[in-house]
Amino acid sequence: MNVAIFTDNDFEKVNGVTTTLRAVLQHAPPGVRVRVYTAARTPVDTPDYLAVGSVGAPLPFYGEMRVYAPPLRRFRQAVQADAIDVIHLTTPGPIGLAAMRVARQLGVPMVGSFHTDLAAYARILSGSARLGAALGHFMRWPYGRCARVLAPSEATRQLLMRTDRDADRIGIWRRGVDSACFHPERRNEALRRRWGVSDDRPALLYVGRLSREKGLDLLPRIERALHRLGLPHRFVIVGQGPMREELETLMPDALFTGVLDRDGVAEACASSDVFVFPSRTDTAGNVVLEAQASGLPVLVTNAGGPQENVIDGESGHVLRDMDATSWAASLAPLLRRPAHRQRMSAAARSYAESRTWTNALAPLFDAYRDVAIAARTAPARESLVAGRATLG
Repeated sequence: MNVAIFTDNDFEKVNGVTTTLRAVLQHAPPGVRVRVYTAARTPVDTPDYLAVGSVGAPLPFYGEMRVYAPPLRRFRQAVQADAIDVIHLTTPGPIGLAAMRVARQLGVPMVGSFHTDLAAYARILSGSARLGAALGHFMRWPYGRCARVLAPSEATRQLLMRTDRDADRIGIWRRGVDSACFHPERRNEALRRRWGVSDDRPALLYVGRLSREKGLDLLPRIERALHRLGLPHRFVIVGQGPMREELETLMPDALFTGVLDRDGVAEACASSDVFVFPSRTDTAGNVVLEAQASGLPVLVTNAGGPQENVIDGESGHVLRDMDATSWAASLAPLLRRPAHRQRMSAAARSYAESRTWTNALAPLFDAYRDVAIAARTAPARESLVAGRATLG
């Protein structure tokens, strides 16, 4: 079986979607050949990755994310040459819309996977509830053309089910983590010294886009609450985005690293002490699993997908409000008592080791097979029905 994954996230980008798609390529089982189709600034053509060179433009409210004009003819030719049985739509952008058109023209069934709640992003970043609602309505169009749709968490599945008449076609495909890459042994004491952190001044880590939809306005308030409690710490913030300048002003003691590559993120995780992730819009939160695999207790909100990647009270804490005092109170024992932090660190690592990509990807590969089989048998059923009608 041959599968084409269409995505607006070319592999020059480093985010949860590209991390997930790389895992799909790496862990595809025998009998399933997967190839990623995208467009990018730099063309690439390999057996498992086709990036067609194209003209790009930044997304409104999300300048770091560039989308590219879809090369429809090239995609259609590649789908035919690769003898694709199933098209996997991962994004509702230009490349996702190209997937819809190619699938319709060639009669190839589609599986969809939901990665980013763009409607929530638009509502928060623009301040317009109407724009958010319009984008949510638009997203129902491409995903409505998919035989199966997979959500990364139960919270996201419930979100999709509220607007889908055929809830049975919506399943869950959870995320895994590479616990060999993200490992406590990558802890770098020299890096910690450069950061100015220690057991007596722990590092509180955030990794992700520096933008308002990630709930980052909470970080300066947590910092102030911890200072009021007299708890030494230092925030280490990995990533880039439109809030960086504001956060640097509000958190002059924090360390901002900018964007790091995968190995850099793994080293930063292992070299920190606690992971703080206040987003209420993430559908999965791969980085929450990566932090736990690195041995970090994690703090997340009770909204979205990340909460489903934490054992509350064991591998971390799930906070039920956005009150900085509550977050500081949950952080206090982890900062005051290294032994408590170590116990929770061991639990976090143990939990992450159970979240292998092999197990996580099984529902996706099952969906590919089910949709391909249904597409092959549908013409036979239609012919039989037509024949009976004629005989009747």
